[in-house]
Amino acid sequence: MTKGTQQSSLDNVSKNTVVNGEHGPQVYFHPGSATLLCVDAKDNRLLIQEQLKMTALLENQKKAQIALDELNFEMLTQAGKQPQRAYDSKLQSTYQQLNDANEKLKAELKTLTAKVPEGELLDENAKDSAIGLMELIPLQKTAGFKSTYVRSDKIRNHWRKYKLSEVDKESGEASFIKYKDKEVTGVDSNGTETKRTVRSGKIDTEELKKQLKEASVSLKFEDELIEDSNVVLTDWAKKMNKGLTWPNENDKPEDESTYHQYVDISAQAQLMRYSQGAGLSAEFNPLEKKASAKMEGHSSFALGEAKASAELFIPDRLGTALLFPAKASAGVVGGVCNMGAIRYTINAVLSGNAGASLGIELGVEADFSGEMAKGYGIKGSPARLTPPPPPGQRQINLTIPQPDVQAGGEIGAFAGVQAGGNVSGAIEWFDPHPEEDKNIAHDSNKQIVNKEAKFTAIATLSLGVTAQAGGGGAAVFYVTYVNSRFRIYCKAALCWGVGAKGSLGFEVDGKSFAAFMKGFMYMLRNVDYQKLEDMMPRDSFRALCAIPIILAARGVQAGAEMVSSMGDEVVDVLNNLKDALNDEDKRVRLMENIISNPDQLKYTPPETKGSIIAQLMDINVLDVIDPKNQKRDTKKWGVMQLRKEAIMRCFTWIQSKADYNNVMQHMTTRPAQGKGSAETNEKALLEFLGMTEFGFMGSYSTQYEQNLHTLYDRLPSTVDPDEPFKPIPKDEMAEYIAFINETHKSNSQMA
Repeated sequence: MTKGTQQSSLDNVSKNTVVNGEHGPQVYFHPGSATLLCVDAKDNRLLIQEQLKMTALLENQKKAQIALDELNFEMLTQAGKQPQRAYDSKLQSTYQQLNDANEKLKAELKTLTAKVPEGELLDENAKDSAIGLMELIPLQKTAGFKSTYVRSDKIRNHWRKYKLSEVDKESGEASFIKYKDKEVTGVDSNGTETKRTVRSGKIDTEELKKQLKEASVSLKFEDELIEDSNVVLTDWAKKMNKGLTWPNENDKPEDESTYHQYVDISAQAQLMRYSQGAGLSAEFNPLEKKASAKMEGHSSFALGEAKASAELFIPDRLGTALLFPAKASAGVVGGVCNMGAIRYTINAVLSGNAGASLGIELGVEADFSGEMAKGYGIKGSPARLTPPPPPGQRQINLTIPQPDVQAGGEIGAFAGVQAGGNVSGAIEWFDPHPEEDKNIAHDSNKQIVNKEAKFTAIATLSLGVTAQAGGGGAAVFYVTYVNSRFRIYCKAALCWGVGAKGSLGFEVDGKSFAAFMKGFMYMLRNVDYQKLEDMMPRDSFRALCAIPIILAARGVQAGAEMVSSMGDEVVDVLNNLKDALNDEDKRVRLMENIISNPDQLKYTPPETKGSIIAQLMDINVLDVIDPKNQKRDTKKWGVMQLRKEAIMRCFTWIQSKADYNNVMQHMTTRPAQGKGSAETNEKALLEFLGMTEFGFMGSYSTQYEQNLHTLYDRLPSTVDPDEPFKPIPKDEMAEYIAFINETHKSNSQMA
């Protein structure tokens, strides 16, 4: 008998005829339609060629991607040790191999259509209306369960099919999967109790074997084929059901999809499993390969649910340096300053065609609009990648527009697909000087290189964020204040680099507020404030300056309750500021809180410090004699000593003469109201500090006016942007606030 030329006959399959050739007859199970497909030896040879082709195309892309991941890992660990030219040739070659493999894969997948009927095993007759990727499981003479994938137009219409049972055309649910519903209660953001019905479903192995047995009687299967089929389908059911668990009664998982755990046999799930490598060899199969320490994050794949989860560091673990126009006094080359590095940590749970597109396409499209307004979604996008700078050397100028990639040649199955998945994550800023601050946490548990320990989250990406970037929609990196939160909107190109389109938004919550303020103050050290509106609207900057004043007036720390109480919009924040300081008693409380904790002003802009000073100078005649503004046990002459001390405490974290002058320019009761004359404002401040002070009395009178001059003279002219924020030395500050007589300076101490 000629190789691979067995006559097409169901009897030959059912009788398990031995074929003297490379390929014998085969019976396949198509879970998506609960159908058996019987293929004779000759046709099976062609079908296996299709299976091998689809496997090889995807495997070549996965192999190229792994090679790139390993090269990126090597470059990461050698960052700063090896010159870029040492990797140029290999990097170009590796990217070329990935792009080429992707083009070949997409060329064969481009005929797939977006809409594929549920519950059907399509064949060549349907190619004019729909072409899908069919997931087939060989049942005969196999060692165990293995997924194979073929395009539906490669399945001949004369091949015999037998349905074990019906599959719902709408939901794609099958009778051999046991489903159950459960009511889950929760509480929404307004505190209202919510109830929803969620669905779970596992393969009922006994029911499936029962249906197979009934079919075998009609098809006259041999016992050996029945035995093979039972072994394969039992193995398949076990692996598909693995990991499907309901949350416990008191569990509150962040990912709501945890509740919806069921074996998914839909058309989109079949494509998703293929894209993740479910039919590949062990080296590339996500279910069999061991996790590699060289991966940029971690990833996992749930076979039954057809869901992939991944943790990614984007663009890499060392981030991207942000460039922005520098102020003239900074004296930097090219007039552009480095604001520091940021990176993105993204956690995604992906499924369906959107998830499949990310497994196949090389580009990324992010979306937080339209149907994704209640969350964030990503999907794959056609792109040809080019090698970026090596880890640690990537930069992006925030004033240069980053147009979205104009994608072309989209695979039909992905055309019009909404970005999907549960996506969360954070923007992490490289903190050049980490400190022991419980409000600024650095997670170093997952680091590969030591430098990673200095990254800290300044804003988070979470579900339920609906605010749009507004006027900053075209900006690469834009900070605004909306719905009680500071929000950072980023072009996807800033996150993922070349090959990305769309945008993502991040919010600063109570947990990340302290780190955000620290990071933003470092970023703003040398920027040109005249250009700041390219990155942050003026009103939002006013809110940034006002919130620390409100906190200081209330005597509270940054936290979740603090954030929610600031107000929905900038005008609400400013009204809260007015309410916090609208009478003398409240300004006295501000004074007391500044004296007791001047460190709360460490990471605040000059506009904040200037506004607090202006508030403390806002007095009337009665305030001058009010004992609440006077030290009770002082031995020095001078009125309003506590007010004056609080003002001096505002200078605790002044960094330079330039910083001091900036504070003087912004002494307005409403923060960031505008820039005034530093000379005029300083004169008014010195007059206030010098009120009832007499130089001839020496140490017997407070000498705040003179001490402020001394403080200024001792400041450096400027500071390097990478220098840590440093306070005025304690012994100097003790001298400035006139705690002691000059003859006892050696015993200076803070109150």
